[in-house]
Amino acid sequence: MENMPLMLMIHQTHKEWKKYMQKLALESGIPDSYRMIIMYLDRNPGASQKELAEHCRTTYASVSQTVKDMLNSGYIIKKNSDKDQRYKKIYLSEKGQAGVDRIKNKIHEADKIITTALTPEKESDMIKQLELICETIRKEIINL
Repeated sequence: MENMPLMLMIHQTHKEWKKYMQKLALESGIPDSYRMIIMYLDRNPGASQKELAEHCRTTYASVSQTVKDMLNSGYIIKKNSDKDQRYKKIYLSEKGQAGVDRIKNKIHEADKIITTALTPEKESDMIKQLELICETIRKEIINL
């Protein structure tokens, strides 16, 4: 079998991981359209809709509709900012946090399975190499 170019292999790996994440969301009873938002809110409680749109790489209008659906479904709550009452911060509800916790547990289990093929040193080296690739893309390719 011919060796696949590195970036194509990284892309293929990402596609497989994304399929797995979609499956996890489905098994956890979370619509896939909510997945990226609830995972982001777990790490960034009190985020704004603008921050969510930037993270999800989508439009503000698209995130606005998803946030509305998530509010109605009970996955998130909105609170006024202490600094500016016009500004709304978004947080996970108990239901949303329970969904995140289920997904995170499955991610940790999958990570253990995936990394059993690597020694801790090889895993650390792989992370460093991928960080280098990301940095090279940012500096050398995107900024051409």
